[in-house]
Amino acid sequence: MTESAARPRRRSPSTRPSPRIRPEAAASTPPTGVFRPHVRGFGFVDLDEAVTTPDGTTVTSCFVPPPMTKGLLADDRVEIAYQVEPDGRATASAATLVERVRTEVFGVVEEGLVLRLDPHLGSGRWTLAGRIEDLPVGVAVLADITGPTTADPSDEWEDPVAADALLERVRVRHRIPLDYPADVLAEVDAVAKAKPRRGGLVRVDLRELTTFTIDSPSSRDLDDALSVYPADADGGIRVCVHIADVAAHVRPGTALDTEARRAATSVYLPGWTRPMLPEKLSEDALSLVPDADRDALTVEMRVATDGSVTAADVYASRIRSNTRLSYEVAADALAGHPTDDVAADVLDALRWLRTAGARLGVQRLRRGGVEARRVEPELTVEVVEGEAAMVAAYASNPANLLIERLMVAANEAVAGWLVDRGLPGIFRVHPAPGPEAAPALEAFCSASGFHPGFGRRLTPLDLAALSAQLDAAADDTATAVWDVLLGFLGRASYVPDAGAHFGLASDGYLHFTSPIRRYADLAVHRVIHAFLAGGRDQQSFPDIASTAALCAHINTAARTASQAENHMRKSLWMAQLAAADRDTVYPARVTGVGPKGVFVTLDRSRVSGMVAARELPGRGWGVTTDGLALQDAAGHRLGYGDTVQVRITSADVESGQLELALVGSPAAEARATARKSTGRSRGNSDRPPRKRTPKKAAPQQGASS
Repeated sequence: MTESAARPRRRSPSTRPSPRIRPEAAASTPPTGVFRPHVRGFGFVDLDEAVTTPDGTTVTSCFVPPPMTKGLLADDRVEIAYQVEPDGRATASAATLVERVRTEVFGVVEEGLVLRLDPHLGSGRWTLAGRIEDLPVGVAVLADITGPTTADPSDEWEDPVAADALLERVRVRHRIPLDYPADVLAEVDAVAKAKPRRGGLVRVDLRELTTFTIDSPSSRDLDDALSVYPADADGGIRVCVHIADVAAHVRPGTALDTEARRAATSVYLPGWTRPMLPEKLSEDALSLVPDADRDALTVEMRVATDGSVTAADVYASRIRSNTRLSYEVAADALAGHPTDDVAADVLDALRWLRTAGARLGVQRLRRGGVEARRVEPELTVEVVEGEAAMVAAYASNPANLLIERLMVAANEAVAGWLVDRGLPGIFRVHPAPGPEAAPALEAFCSASGFHPGFGRRLTPLDLAALSAQLDAAADDTATAVWDVLLGFLGRASYVPDAGAHFGLASDGYLHFTSPIRRYADLAVHRVIHAFLAGGRDQQSFPDIASTAALCAHINTAARTASQAENHMRKSLWMAQLAAADRDTVYPARVTGVGPKGVFVTLDRSRVSGMVAARELPGRGWGVTTDGLALQDAAGHRLGYGDTVQVRITSADVESGQLELALVGSPAAEARATARKSTGRSRGNSDRPPRKRTPKKAAPQQGASS
């Protein structure tokens, strides 16, 4: 669901060097792996294959101390020698670059015209070459790699913590390309203009059926549209969820498909979107825009009066959307405030869909699990006209919930459709949290004013009951509990075998409804295509090994996209926090406990930082036996859910590290006094605070279930 925004800029195209590849080594050479830097200067190498030492120790990753990390970049393939410490951990004694996959770096210019790398890319300083005489110290620079530790600047930003500079930093950090390869762009026009192929799937013509989309006003990649038939004599409502048939146009083996598979997902960052498919397809030729005939795959479900889906079918169709509604317009129409934007037949269909959605909600309530998050912070930070701005967070409404329920039902229906026919697929599973989750979440909820009474293990019904309480409260405390809850639940993942989804309390689930922006959905569409075309033998479908490899790739890509969005949002907030008055006091809540201190989340921004144990009053702080708090020698406790007041002692925008101190603690007050006397600012920003009037934010695409 793409937000239109200007792309990050570049001074000019440049010739990129080929990756440096080390000749094949003899079989006796040390193992290889991928380098993963830490912002504090050390790093790790995740081995390509686990190694078992003569004493039986299994080594899967190796610690790389700071001196050896110089010259290495994130994702470099390296060859290492190591020794196993008495505690079983491996420490590198040598690390040699084998292959470099990155072609560009980002950093800040320092004295001597050297580049201080983004700490998420690596440590140390690189030599700048090329046209550098006009680069002032302190500017942010994008540079093309020309040697092991040399780079040629291609663009620069005067303010390293300006929104556009932060956007480019995050883009480079996560290797998100700006453009599409030339062979991909060469195929776009042909695909966009292609007419329906002869011998293709037989399609049901639904163009006379009232059909519409509901999405955010800024969305351009419209994957899904809706139609509905009124209740039959037994009360059953037939809901049609139409999904753009990308598989009919993006064929395996093409450059388009290769690039879509590589990207695996569209990436949505504040201020910029990188679609999985080029905009001419994702926002036009394949998008379910109004008044245009489109190929679709339709899931038709009969929703009974008790909310169960008693029948479901999947078939190829031809549709024509009558109109597009925003969530706000749809919600207003359902609330009895229709406008001229909503025709009578569309309003009637909306009301039938509302009934179907309410029935599905009853069924979801019976089985438990959580629905779309509806408790959000009051403010968020976005990129508005190229600059960071405080905006009012988008509030979910009944239309959002309606779409969420219908899409979940469609995804479950397709999962069941595949399983019933013995077909392969890419399924979405979510394991139940471990036994440690229940007591930790119980403690946090109790300190926050909620008593969920989970018992020994979390269940989907527990989640539903807590979710209902949080929705009713809808305040900062409820928002904090939601954050912690989602953290304990963890991420779902793609797998080649159907399985349970704990968060949704579903026996079988997959992603089918967004093939324009997710490759997993496109892969599922291709299985359906093969079956509808008459394929019945194993050769018609992907084998389990290739599906498992694709799942692993998509999981990595989805995780990278999520991290990129989180990093960008945190960077925007960190820039605001670093520029704020140094004596500002922030209300916060403890959301994590570790041996070095407690993790604290600020109420307003939802940014987390650490209060180190050394900053706490008293002595002898250590983790309690239940792991839920720190306790000092006198018995004072600080743990999950406790509300605190903190000051920022360090806000480093580049690394994302936020250090905090409790207000009133001797260490915090001493630091505050020192800052007043020296006039020293925090972090890496000397800019004065910028005050902005909150503006309405566009709704953001939520996390995938």
